[in-house]
Amino acid sequence: MTTLSWDDSMKVGNAVMDADHQEFVELLAVTARADDAEFPALFGKIATHLREHLGREEELMRQHGFPPYPIHKHEHDRVRLELEGIEKRLAAGNLMLARGYVGEALPDWFVAHKNTMDSATAGWIRAQGG
Repeated sequence: MTTLSWDDSMKVGNAVMDADHQEFVELLAVTARADDAEFPALFGKIATHLREHLGREEELMRQHGFPPYPIHKHEHDRVRLELEGIEKRLAAGNLMLARGYVGEALPDWFVAHKNTMDSATAGWIRAQGG
């Protein structure tokens, strides 16, 4: 299991993105520790948060004319599709798959995505005066 904990080294330098990232990391930690009865509802909170979080990032990219917006958006769409599949499997009773997603796949994806696409996006926004 990949355990993330929020600290200043995780910031990308954009207040909106950093607040979303902090909330996401904290939700992952709580959900990873949840018992089987609590897990599905907490997974639902992760799913809702992530969809809103990605939407806010996309709005920021559009507002500031981020040139590789289509590439970043495509990655968000891929994650949305993956998330939808995990939600369906969890609803069908596949708790183990969803736990693996929360404990391994999402943390690993988040760190890589934050360090590449999100850092580049935040840097572009700063350069545009945002």
